[in-house]
Amino acid sequence: MITVFGATGTTGAPLVDTLLTKGATVRAVTSNPASLDALKAKGCEAVVASFTDPAALARACNGAEKIYLVTPAHLDMRQWKANVIEAAKASGVRHVVLATGLGASPKAGLTFGKWHSETQELLKQGGLDWTFVQPTYFMQNLFWQTSNIAKNGVYHDDLGGPVAWIDARDIADVAAETLTAPGFEGKCLGLTGPEALTGDDIAALLSEVTGRNVTCAPLSAEDAKAAMVAGGMQDEVAGAMVELASIAPKGYLAGIETTVSDVLGRPARRFTDFIAENRDAFVQ
Repeated sequence: MITVFGATGTTGAPLVDTLLTKGATVRAVTSNPASLDALKAKGCEAVVASFTDPAALARACNGAEKIYLVTPAHLDMRQWKANVIEAAKASGVRHVVLATGLGASPKAGLTFGKWHSETQELLKQGGLDWTFVQPTYFMQNLFWQTSNIAKNGVYHDDLGGPVAWIDARDIADVAAETLTAPGFEGKCLGLTGPEALTGDDIAALLSEVTGRNVTCAPLSAEDAKAAMVAGGMQDEVAGAMVELASIAPKGYLAGIETTVSDVLGRPARRFTDFIAENRDAFVQ
């Protein structure tokens, strides 16, 4: 049994699909009761559990040999993950695959890197086998701008530098391998796409694929943070996101990792293909 937390999320949803395709027995965990029927329709067990409910977390982990753990970006995410790790230990889980972020380590200088590192170190000390899946920015983040791109032909760039974007489905596929194949215990897997793209590059790809003129407009740190807060993100978390974005102009988010191809034996998905698959979302 493999328990997948965040089973309706950006990486959790495709992970459930991939694991089922591999023939794994999957328990999908969601915080939303309304999602249960759709999850069960995929052919997996589905349960509701809040990250703050020890009894529900125990039920989610009970009988599982391995779990995939990811939470939303939130001030309480370290405590939430600690709660799951405690439940996993008590339930006899053997291996935890933890989704964190590229560069997370005790030496991290950024807030998110420090937060993720705290959980990584907690898991290392917990006596369970572990694997850290550490991705960079998701291509799926582009969906946040579908309306503006479709209506106004503008891509707002809050990064200001090249980023090696990764498709969340590649993260899920790598995570599925770590959960179903031996040899990944004790490994940190940095995950990126195959190329580093600037905001102008992304606007050019959008123009090419949609046949419309899409321009790139820089978005200031202040405006980016305000937009995230307006969307419901906590102020401190939005600040951490802006801090992370601030290293892009220095080239620190442009490094290419070969992990996807190394693990899966195929190239990582390209941004242009992602846009082409979702073309209808970016046109009026």
